[in-house]
Amino acid sequence: MTVQLSGLDPAGDPLLGDGRRLRLVGLAPRQSPEEASRFDAGLRGFLGRPLGLAVLGEPDRWGRLPARLTIPPTSPGEPTLDLAQHLLRQGAALPLHEPGSSPCEASQKASVQATVTSGPQPAPLTAIDGHDLAAVKAQEGRYVMLEGRIASVGERSQRTYLNFSRRPKQAASIVLSRSLWRELKRAGWTASHLGGKRLRAYGVLAGRDGLLLEVASRSALELID
Repeated sequence: MTVQLSGLDPAGDPLLGDGRRLRLVGLAPRQSPEEASRFDAGLRGFLGRPLGLAVLGEPDRWGRLPARLTIPPTSPGEPTLDLAQHLLRQGAALPLHEPGSSPCEASQKASVQATVTSGPQPAPLTAIDGHDLAAVKAQEGRYVMLEGRIASVGERSQRTYLNFSRRPKQAASIVLSRSLWRELKRAGWTASHLGGKRLRAYGVLAGRDGLLLEVASRSALELID
């Protein structure tokens, strides 16, 4: 489907000419006026241009459609480009590790602090200690890099929790879907093996008391030791 961008809505999300609002899959939410300004500037050159649209799911609670936009080639033989990846390379956004975030996701794993090829460098993420309650709660609703040592693993029917404390509400927890936990177990991530391991995870802190970080992709997790 071919669409056109008309601009950004008041919340800073891409807006299509037909009124639909998008969340570009693979891009982290903007968390400062500087990040919002870079994102706005990065999209400006694409306003009114024909773009390919692939909707990847149902609208979220804010009415945004998770989607990918592609840039058609300007001449025969040129490849179709992914707009989100273009914005990342230009330093207009930070990556969010999630399924469907990139047509070549496997080759792009590593750190959100990777160097961009041109444009202003996004501010690097500072690791948040998942055991520091005050530090974690201060980041509620923000995209973070969270680190901590796993104290326990709670396997439930629909979710698995990698807890940084054995006592509830004393530290952050990483939340995994049933399908992601199955994928990890196939790779050897068993509950008994993870105890005491130090973990780094990327995502948005939310949930009750702002202590839950839900991870949607294997690429957003890294065992440090």
